[in-house]
Amino acid sequence: MSKNPFAETPKVAWIGLACVIGIALAAIVVQAQRVVARDRAPGDAQASFVSSTSFHTTTISIPTFPYAPFLILRHDGPYDYRQLDWGRYGNTAPVPQDYTLLVMENAYLRVTLLPELGGRVYQMIFKPTNHNEFYQNPVIQPTHWGPKNQQWWLAAGGLEWCLPVDEHGYEWGEPWMWSAVTSTAGVTVTMRDSLASNRLRAAIDVFLPNDRAHLIVMPHLENPTGANLGFKYWTNAMLAPGGTNTVTADLRFILNAGQMSVHATPDVNRFPCASPSPTGPTCRFPWPIHESHDYSRLGDWHDWLGFFEYPQAAGDFVGVYDTALDEGVARVFPPETARGVKVFGLGWSKPIPPETWTDDKSTYVELHGGVAPTFWDTAVLAPGATLAWKEYWYPVIGIGVFADATAEAALAVRQESGSLSIGAHSTAARAAGASALYVWEKATCAPVARVDFPAIDPAHPFTTSVSAGGRALNQLTIVYADNAGNLLAGHDLTRCLAPHPRIELQSWVETTSFTVAWARPGDWWAGVATTQVQFRDGYEGTWTDWLTTQSISATFSGAHGHTYFFRARSLWGNPADWTDEEWGQAFTTVLTESAPVLVASRKLVNGRGVDSRASWFLAGEAFSYTLLISNTGNFYATAIVTDPIPAETIVLTKTLASDSGLPPSLAGDAIVWSGAVSAGQSVRLTYALSPTAEIQLGERVTNAMQIAGSILGPLERQAAAWPAFACWLPVILK
Repeated sequence: MSKNPFAETPKVAWIGLACVIGIALAAIVVQAQRVVARDRAPGDAQASFVSSTSFHTTTISIPTFPYAPFLILRHDGPYDYRQLDWGRYGNTAPVPQDYTLLVMENAYLRVTLLPELGGRVYQMIFKPTNHNEFYQNPVIQPTHWGPKNQQWWLAAGGLEWCLPVDEHGYEWGEPWMWSAVTSTAGVTVTMRDSLASNRLRAAIDVFLPNDRAHLIVMPHLENPTGANLGFKYWTNAMLAPGGTNTVTADLRFILNAGQMSVHATPDVNRFPCASPSPTGPTCRFPWPIHESHDYSRLGDWHDWLGFFEYPQAAGDFVGVYDTALDEGVARVFPPETARGVKVFGLGWSKPIPPETWTDDKSTYVELHGGVAPTFWDTAVLAPGATLAWKEYWYPVIGIGVFADATAEAALAVRQESGSLSIGAHSTAARAAGASALYVWEKATCAPVARVDFPAIDPAHPFTTSVSAGGRALNQLTIVYADNAGNLLAGHDLTRCLAPHPRIELQSWVETTSFTVAWARPGDWWAGVATTQVQFRDGYEGTWTDWLTTQSISATFSGAHGHTYFFRARSLWGNPADWTDEEWGQAFTTVLTESAPVLVASRKLVNGRGVDSRASWFLAGEAFSYTLLISNTGNFYATAIVTDPIPAETIVLTKTLASDSGLPPSLAGDAIVWSGAVSAGQSVRLTYALSPTAEIQLGERVTNAMQIAGSILGPLERQAAAWPAFACWLPVILK
């Protein structure tokens, strides 16, 4: 660690500074951050094998009702759409129709897309179970649903892109342009709806990485016009996890808000505020229990129902899990960008008849994610701007209803009597001992349990049972982490997760590139909280943002002879103010050749408080200075000190002293000293001044010493003092 420049101050001063530091540290205690682990490259974890993602095109034949001849081209401002003429459509029967199918495949997932039907993701087949997690309508059949002016919609299934209006938008049945790129990381298929320059455009990147059982969806919404553009965008997944292409009564909706707002339902008995139909987000109900019914369970529903998380997405994941089929789907997303979450179900005890959208008994539920919080809200994109974000979609098996989901894993936690039943589903292969489960008490951070995981991969989740030690679930925090300290998933995270990041460095390094760390490798909380790191080039430099990251270290590149100061803070909750403006948390000097470094030298005034760069003294009373000449380099320094005497003061020559070698001397109107300062050592110089009668009350006495002999030339350090009068106030005792 760099030599502490405070270490050479008098004892009384050190105690005072320690108090200041203690207060600062107390002020920046932060709570842990629940952070979704994102963008980890394939292969970060120890995998049991290595595979790659393939891509090819093929043809699929789907029975399709012949609706195309009855479509009428319409316009909504710059947007074209097709309206179905239901009067001419009449009764028809499906006929086989060929569609181009784009196929991406890795060891865990086979993902297909239909460019001709809105560029949708058509299937997400989990290869270990061979189950398609998306609903797949066996026929392509028009329904009367969709935007009011369009008057129809295809419940084809899969994952569709809904824009620029709500209720599925206009483009779910239009052909989209596509391109595919294969790289060493995986395969990306880009779907694009339009090249027009007078309207909202969408480009959707669908990325299937190597060795990962998740699909990454990256929407890019573009405004090529010269004006603000209002729009609506929703990603809609039609889901039927478990391989039966239908849903059971035990399908569970996994949401995070405590309140929902009804979009629409005919169930006015349970939702009187929905009669005749809500026109805004004022018809709300508590989640999940409403009117003694558990609306997180589909079997507790009566009629069809659509609703939003209120007032917007309350977490960074949602999902469904069918406990009867022991399979589900997770969606992980950034709620600061994708602010809307909507659920739609067809009902249970009085559902919409399946013949409305299909020719068999298959059913599904919908899970929407939008840019705006609800359909009643409109997002705005500035001229020439692009809005982009990243979502993760993946199957979850064998663990039950999950309480957390990240790009890395889903975690299920249930309390059963005095034990906790915990399950983890990983989206990557992890070797035995490469990850572990931690349980601790929230109030005290006392450890309750630790379980080292065996080998785990997407096809083989891990479940375990641990004792709760007599504690209720709401008294505990559960974390699933890898052995590098990265959070994979967690339940009810607390500040125990995120200690204050602290940087430690040697006083000098021999290379221009060096590692700066703010957490220790192997600490399981490392990488949980987002950390902001700043640096400063030289004592006189300006603090500059370097990184905002979940990593625990990074490589910094500097130049020979330069001294770099660093500081870090957690961004969880309300970030603490920076409290280490002068020195940061640590500093180091790049020395590719041996040289002295005097940057840590200081000038302190010893007034009526602790040693500092500014203090006060009583009028007519002597005050003193301490000059600390510190060499943090790797070669001895020949230091030359020149310290001008402040005007209206007199040097008390008998106080001139040094703790090494000859004392300083008075030469004209300056204190001067020269001498050797060994590498890693300091020399203390002291002297006292007596103020003259000419000095004015409150007049600031400031002077700066010059120090020659450091690698980059002379340095300047200054201190200030000012006189004050003591006064006594009467005390009245009653």
